[in-house]
Amino acid sequence: MNATWLQQQVHTQNLANLETPGYKAKSVVFERELRRSTDRYGGTAATRPALRVRVTEESDSEIRPDGNNVDADAESVELYKAYAHYSMLLDKIKKEVDINNYVLANAPR
Repeated sequence: MNATWLQQQVHTQNLANLETPGYKAKSVVFERELRRSTDRYGGTAATRPALRVRVTEESDSEIRPDGNNVDADAESVELYKAYAHYSMLLDKIKKEVDINNYVLANAPR
């Protein structure tokens, strides 16, 4: 959840700097790291090393003559995807908590 929250913050920052000359778009890299960690170590989350989340700068492209490379449409789509993913994870955690609360409330005493 922390990584998806960070994704939202980074995409928001990119959109806020849409008109800043020389600004380079940033992105969060964690899904590739998660996949690589899962492939390499398998097993459960307890047996895998901590997931690394990195913010990278996309300095190899320029969309505008002033050096800014923020694509507003792409950033908006990625921001929405991060928001939807975060909301889904939050709902999943809430359901798990609700189930645990139900079991605890209805367990024989």
